[in-house]
Order: sequence, then C-alpha cells, then structure tokens
Amino acid sequence: MATAVLAAFDVTAGTTEAVAPALAELGLTMNTAYALWTVDPESGPWSMGALAVRLHCKPPNATFLYGQLERRGLVQRLPDPTDRRQRVVSLTERGETVRGAMIDAVLRPGPLGRLSSDELAVVGRLLAKALRPS
Repeated sequence: MATAVLAAFDVTAGTTEAVAPALAELGLTMNTAYALWTVDPESGPWSMGALAVRLHCKPPNATFLYGQLERRGLVQRLPDPTDRRQRVVSLTERGETVRGAMIDAVLRPGPLGRLSSDELAVVGRLLAKALRPS
C-alpha cells in the first residue's frame, strides 16, 4: 500500500513540475487550472457548493478561484435558475478553448503521458474506485 501511495504522490509531483510552464503560458496556476478543469461543459453548470466539494476546499476558497477565472473571462457565475440563492458556474466560449488547451498541455508532458490509452483507462478506473466512498 505504501508503494501505491508514494507512486501516486510522485505522479502528482511529476505532473505538476512538467505542466507548470504550459500553465504559465495560459496564465493559470495549478489551483486555477484545476478549478477550470472541474467545470465540465458536458455536465451543465455546477453549483459553487458542488465545485468546492470537487476541489476539496471550503466554499470561500472556491469563490476566490472562480472569481479569478471570471475576471479573466473564462467562466461565468450566474444565479441558479432553480434556486436564486445559489450561484452556478459555467464556461464561457473562451473558457472552453483555454480549458481544452490546458487539458492537452497537462496530459502530454506528465508521467501519465507515457501510458497508452488502454493503460490510462485502467489507471482511471482504479483511481475512481479508490475515491468511491466505502
């Protein structure tokens, strides 16, 4: 088990190191890149609360990150149509473009870029399984 945890840490650290230059070119930090990545355009607008959970942070931190992305024109925060007390986040057209470029930049140079599509699918399934609540 310790070997798996250390390997996961090393992959994360290696990915962070490998993608830093590409993220800097896009004007993103690791935190804003992760925040942008979590706004999946295919799953509709996300509530700020759901994004905070996904980011593993407190709601004020999520508000800060999405505020930065909103000021850059990458996301928009709007009232939730079903609950006006809540805000939802969705990508702008520019945000979709930058998100796509960012994902490409993250996937290529990092340690996981050395794996085949089939191997990545296995890793993805195993990590998703590890993250499921018991």
